[in-house]
Amino acid sequence: MGKLRGIVLHSIKYGESSIIAHIYTDMQGRQTYMLNGVRGTTRRHKSSLIQPLFLLDIEAYPVRKQGAMCRMKEFRASVPLQSLPFDVHKNVIALFIGEVLYKLIREEEQNEALFGFLRNYILLLDEMQQGVPNFHLYFLAQLARHLGFFPGNAHSEEYAYFDMKNGVFVPFAPPHGVFMDKPTSALLGKLLGAALDDLQHIQTSRGQRNLLLRKLLDYYCSHLGMSNPIRSLAVLEEVFAV
Repeated sequence: MGKLRGIVLHSIKYGESSIIAHIYTDMQGRQTYMLNGVRGTTRRHKSSLIQPLFLLDIEAYPVRKQGAMCRMKEFRASVPLQSLPFDVHKNVIALFIGEVLYKLIREEEQNEALFGFLRNYILLLDEMQQGVPNFHLYFLAQLARHLGFFPGNAHSEEYAYFDMKNGVFVPFAPPHGVFMDKPTSALLGKLLGAALDDLQHIQTSRGQRNLLLRKLLDYYCSHLGMSNPIRSLAVLEEVFAV
């Protein structure tokens, strides 16, 4: 029996009372679990824990072979989240980030640094009170930095365009056409250099957020092979419409 910590990425209902849950774990990377009977009358409180970005403590049976569906003996909340399940803005951000990670992370190997990064940012989202509309943009920018694939330099007045093909800020719009315009590049630069407390001071409009978000998703798709579309994107944009 193995004891793991997990982050729920995605789940689907199976049959009348079961759930198939995709969970990123600290010791075994991404795993898929069959949770039998958790939607039944006597265990319905258990199914409420299988929500995007919920943090779990897991007792799991050994993985028999790579790619196989796993089974749990028990799971419980690792850290009871205080606001994320109840705040509509944070909840839809969790839905979006969970879907991105579900499509991005495929490895079934241990990666303590990535797990720690994700867990820390989930707790920060749960605790934060201001700057929430910028959090998902900040998260994607910092995740890319954490994964080590961009940017290769800092934004400045001289280097005002982000070249999405080569992952660097450049002084002129590149001829290949795969880049962010000046305002979008400037916003990305601010987010890359910001601390979490700075998010409340970064003024953005709906259009600016949506444009940068779609550009970041395009970047992830082209460089990391993440599949599109992100279905929760429309919900996210609607909730943050003002």
